[in-house]
Amino acid sequence: MPEEHKKPWAPLSPEEVARLLAGAPFPWWIAGGHAIERFVGRPFRPHADIDILVLRRDHLELRRWFAVWDFWAADPPGRLRPWPVGETLAQPVHDVWCRQTPDTPWGFQIMIDESEGEDWLSRRLPDIRRAIADIGASDASGLPLLAPEIQLF
Repeated sequence: MPEEHKKPWAPLSPEEVARLLAGAPFPWWIAGGHAIERFVGRPFRPHADIDILVLRRDHLELRRWFAVWDFWAADPPGRLRPWPVGETLAQPVHDVWCRQTPDTPWGFQIMIDESEGEDWLSRRLPDIRRAIADIGASDASGLPLLAPEIQLF
């Protein structure tokens, strides 16, 4: 196992992620178990990480937003490598591990999905699409959540 994979996780809470992304000029959604639990209205289990979805069209802007953070791209089949500001991540890179500094635990994972115009595209079956405006919803606190049917697809 590569050394970076062995580093500890101390996942941020959805509220901490929302504070970091407050005012971001691109859409983003809490995904994974945290989002599913908020849709259901109760927790199911402890979480070892937290997933944030962004669209590939916005990934460079996201990286600039977190310019001083330590971001690592997960090159398939799972090799982590540093992701510097300004580097375009091409397909098939869909996951990025994020932490404040190289000495701090991983705080969140970015998942990058595809889009075309105003449509989100399934990365597994690109013929499946949905309007970006319809791939999520906000909870009572305003936290953007990725729709369960998008995640469970």
